[in-house]
Order: sequence, then C-alpha cells, then structure tokens
Amino acid sequence: MATGKSSWAPTQRPPQIEPTARSAWWRQALAITAKDLRQEWRTRHASATAIAFALIALTAVSLSVGSLRTAPDLAAGVLWVVLFFAAVIALGRAFTKEEDAHTADVLRLNADPIAVFAGKCLFNFALLTAVSLVTVPLFAVVMELPLTVPSALAIAVIAASVAMAALGTLLGAILAKAQSRGALLGVAAFPVFFPALAAALQATAAAFGAAPDPREPLQFLCAYAGAAVLGGALLFEAVW
Repeated sequence: MATGKSSWAPTQRPPQIEPTARSAWWRQALAITAKDLRQEWRTRHASATAIAFALIALTAVSLSVGSLRTAPDLAAGVLWVVLFFAAVIALGRAFTKEEDAHTADVLRLNADPIAVFAGKCLFNFALLTAVSLVTVPLFAVVMELPLTVPSALAIAVIAASVAMAALGTLLGAILAKAQSRGALLGVAAFPVFFPALAAALQATAAAFGAAPDPREPLQFLCAYAGAAVLGGALLFEAVW
C-alpha cells in the first residue's frame, strides 16, 4: 500500500551541516599552520638552512669587521642583512613544498584563501622567530655590543618579522610555480621589505647605543607591519 513517502527516503543520509568558510577560516588557518609545523619539525629543512646561513654569515662578519664591530650603525646594518637573506631562505618553502608535493590544489579546493594566507603567514612568522632567537643573541655576543634599549630591539625584530612573514607569504604564493623561484623571491622581496628593514635598522642602532630615539622608527615599523598583513590578506585571493 502506498504510504505517500518515497521508497528511497529512509536510505538518504541527512545533509551535512558544515560551518561556513567565513566562520571557520581561523580553524582552517590553525590547521594549516599545525600541518606545516609538523612537517618542518620532521624535516627541519627551512629552519636548519636559514639558521646555518645566519651562523656562517655571522662568523664571516665577525672575522672581517675587526675593530668596527662595536659601531652601532654598522652592526645594525649587518644584522638586518643577515636576517633578510635568512628570511628569504626560510620563506621560500611555504608554498614550494605544496607545489612539489602536488597538494596546492587540495588547499585551493578545501580551504578559504584567507585561511591559507593566515595559516602560511603564522608558519612563516614562527620560522622567522626561530631564526631570530638564534641569530640575534649570538650576534650581540659575537659583535660585543652593549644592548642599551633591549625593548626596542625586541619590538623591531617582532614587527619586522610580522611584515616579512606577511609579504613573504604573498610573494611565495605568486612565485610558487615559477622557475628559479628562490632567486626570484630574493629579488622581489627586497623592494617590499626595504621600508621595514630601514626602520628596523634605525631602531636596532638605537638599541645598541646610537643617538636617535627608537620610537619614531618603531612606530613606522609597526604601522608597516599592520599594513603588510592587511594588504596581504586583501590581495592573496587574487594571486592564489
């Protein structure tokens, strides 16, 4: 006898109610960051390479500058040159490993672009923090520099790392499929990193005892870092 109900209705699975991409993007971002950190912990490819470069560069610098090592301006410039190239080495891995493993399309299909940007940016910031934690204290010891304003140095390193992580994430996504992407990243990164590096250099020189007040370059650096994060988040969907 007909019951008025479809014979296949009881076998249908209830629709899955999933959170919208906009409401769950931060969960996706944390998942991407955790995945990348686990992979990096297993291989230590980007962190080990960047830290090794920084140590070699510091050793070479300490042997070459001689009595000039205590000049705050020179020391600050050397530190940020080393950190810039170490950052370029570290930042290049965030998207190239996805392309090499053929998982980039999986991310595009399953994650919101803002989540991918945030997750990769957090991962890059973690890498730069690890490199800085090794490089900066060792640099201060090797160069025999008195640290007169440690808070200025800490803020400069953190804010510059945020700016480089955000801009490096955006550039990494653009260049992920390019040939010679490592060299291209260094060339493309310098113009957009330069304002942050210049402000960080001034603040670091003040932290090492130079005359200028670090507040003005630090204010600019923090504003630039915020603009880098916002601009990267807005532009990422167009390049991903």
